[in-house]
Amino acid sequence: MEFDSEQRSFSVAQAARIIGKTELATRRAIERGQLPARRWGRRIVILADELESFLRALPSSLHGGDAA
Repeated sequence: MEFDSEQRSFSVAQAARIIGKTELATRRAIERGQLPARRWGRRIVILADELESFLRALPSSLHGGDAA
């Protein structure tokens, strides 16, 4: 899934596909405060700019980092 430049928010399922993790792993990142999210009623919404910031903040394993 690619970022749509006009899409401003994502569901947990959409964010999980972008990140390349399961919905459960994505929900856990939200619960731990690693991935900022908003709640609108029962729906969880991740803003596009916050998802992008989350991805940019992930450590790079290209230079011998931890490959977890």
